[in-house]
Amino acid sequence: MSTTISYKDFRSFNAKEYIDSRTAMVAPSIKTTVTSPSLASRQLEPKPLIKSFESALDDLLRLRRKVQAKIDDLEDAAQASENARRRKLTEMNSAVEDVQSAFKSLELHLGEVGKTAVRIGEQLETIDKQRRIAAEAKDLIYYFQDFNRKRVGGEALDGFRKTGADQEAQTASIVRRLNAISKDLGIPGTETAKDNIEGFSEELETTILDQFHSAYVKGDLVVMSRCARVLTDLNGGQSCVRTYINQHELNINQDKISAADGLGVEAIDKNGPAVLNPKLKKLFDDVKRTIPQEWGVISAVFPNSVSVMQDFVQRIFGQSIQMYIEQELSDADQVSSTYYLRVLSVVHEATLSVCKHLYKFDKDVIVPETKSMGIGSVIDRCFDDLFVPYTDNDRYVAIERRCLQDRMAELLHVFTNFATARAKAPKTKSSMPLPSFQEAVGTIFNLDPTSPAASKSNGSLLNSNEPPEAFGLPSVALTLKLIEVHLEALERCKELSKLGDLARNVLAVFRVLIEEVGQKYLIHALDMVLDDIMGMDGRASEPELRGLEVVRVENQVLNLLQFHFQTAIFPLLNQSPTIHRDSVLSKNEFMETIETKMNSIIKIHVDAIQEWLELLLSKQRRGDYKPKDEQTASSPSTATCVQVCEFLSKVHIKAEKYFEGTNLSGFLNEIGSIFHMLLLEHMKKFTFSDVGGLILARDLAKYFEVVQTFRIEQLTDKFEMIRELGNLFIVKPDNLQQVINGGHLSRIDITLLTPFLMCRVDWNKLQKLGIFFAPTSI
Repeated sequence: MSTTISYKDFRSFNAKEYIDSRTAMVAPSIKTTVTSPSLASRQLEPKPLIKSFESALDDLLRLRRKVQAKIDDLEDAAQASENARRRKLTEMNSAVEDVQSAFKSLELHLGEVGKTAVRIGEQLETIDKQRRIAAEAKDLIYYFQDFNRKRVGGEALDGFRKTGADQEAQTASIVRRLNAISKDLGIPGTETAKDNIEGFSEELETTILDQFHSAYVKGDLVVMSRCARVLTDLNGGQSCVRTYINQHELNINQDKISAADGLGVEAIDKNGPAVLNPKLKKLFDDVKRTIPQEWGVISAVFPNSVSVMQDFVQRIFGQSIQMYIEQELSDADQVSSTYYLRVLSVVHEATLSVCKHLYKFDKDVIVPETKSMGIGSVIDRCFDDLFVPYTDNDRYVAIERRCLQDRMAELLHVFTNFATARAKAPKTKSSMPLPSFQEAVGTIFNLDPTSPAASKSNGSLLNSNEPPEAFGLPSVALTLKLIEVHLEALERCKELSKLGDLARNVLAVFRVLIEEVGQKYLIHALDMVLDDIMGMDGRASEPELRGLEVVRVENQVLNLLQFHFQTAIFPLLNQSPTIHRDSVLSKNEFMETIETKMNSIIKIHVDAIQEWLELLLSKQRRGDYKPKDEQTASSPSTATCVQVCEFLSKVHIKAEKYFEGTNLSGFLNEIGSIFHMLLLEHMKKFTFSDVGGLILARDLAKYFEVVQTFRIEQLTDKFEMIRELGNLFIVKPDNLQQVINGGHLSRIDITLLTPFLMCRVDWNKLQKLGIFFAPTSI
């Protein structure tokens, strides 16, 4: 049994299924034999299966040979097809190359034909141009002869003009050429033609201008445009432009300006802010509204619209606006220099606002429409021309400096009068008509009325309602007014100065501030204070420390000026590093001068405090620390200690009033260090008994409490050491070594402690015992 196998069976071939199918085909013919009757087992007969599989193998081999033969046929056919395709591609490439060669040849031929056509066109154009020139020359000669033949010529050209609008434009061009010919020709016998041509030209211009005016009144833009183009061909069209600009309502109304149009000098508040003239404000509003409207007319009428717009803007600025500004500044100048500068700044700002409006319109409308530079350069030039007479060549800054000096001098006149009277007054106190410095400070700044200096001022010339400058003292309120005046000047500098001149002008105004406020006011006030307190004697009476009030005020003023420098002046100088450096140096020099003088005043008061402390300590009785009765020993502190503590508390309270921050801590540290030094020397002057040591310890504890209120750690440590030093006079000799080697005293060399140990009443005994003289040092 066999089955034919086809290659189609291998499209989805499965070996196991194939073997199973072959086995199933021969299964009925398989015989089995019984090998053991008892087991009834059977044995497989393999021959049918062998025959079936051998047949299948033969079929498979035949199928493989058949498939291989078919593959070989297909490969031969594919190779033949590939060879045919390659031959065809070669033929097609050759054909394409032939076509490309033909196209190149045709392109070269067409290029030569084109060049020939261009040359022919150029020749024809040249010939046509020559023909037209010849025809125009013929017409010009004809019309020229017509003008030269008769006394009054031009009938031919006038007749040609009247034939139509286009002919009218051609007539204008012909007349312009005839005018040029008549002026260039010097041939005798052509004078009549020259005169007739000029007369005809004037008559034609007048006629066209009349037409233009009539159309302008009617608002006929078409006729206006035609007339403008004719006049442009005739003589450039300037007469038409002048007519349009002169007839414009904005310029006609401004031509009627008179001196009465101003606010009037009588109506001006010279101390108030400058107010822009309402009519000038209305003019600016009209300009902002009119320029966009007129551009629509000018661009539709005139062929050279940008040039006409430039002339229009120039006329408005150069005549209408300028007349108003001149009138305004003339009226302001009659009031005062300050009001003149205020008006100049206000007018400059308002005019700049108009210019910015026109810049925007030019950028957004005129430049995109005309593809030209627009009118921006004309606006710049007009704006500069308006204010050059007032700001060029340092004219403005010279007036600003002079005005600033006058205004500051006016604010400082009370101070100046006092300083002048003081300089002229006799130097002896008995004959001096002016109040003393202590009296002035006590009254003006409302200091303690029960103090000795305040009691002396009763019935004097002082009036507490007077400002501090009336007595030669600095004032924060007056300084604020001076800074306000200077700020106003700086604002005008920003407004009226060109960018390249701003830093230089600000520096000039800044130097006025340094000179007027610094030299003539603040430094002079400090000089007068120094002159008054130079002879302060701390041994004569308790120091009042009222001069420190002036230091406080000067320090506040200095902070105000520093803030003014940083926020208002220096930002305007960044454009010029050189000027910025010079101004910083000037400012630092000025402030250093004031600080030096303030330090001198503080030094004089510190010296007076030291002298008074020395005087109080000198009143310490020698028996205070060697009491003879128990009542004295039981008192909490000595009288000298009480006086010293009261005085130091007063100094502390006043210091907190006059100083703050690092200045306060620095002053108190200086006072505390001086007292520390005086107290150490003071202790060496006395001999202490055991009870006296206790009294000293109480005094030292009191001093420590007072100094501790200063809240300065360095001073607290110093007086803590003094407290421990007081223990040297309390402890028994056996405990001295322990005290010396403990606490702050352990850091002090024994040789420095010896002078204090010598103040013990039992020093001789200690010296004999020698129980603590082992050197201890750090």
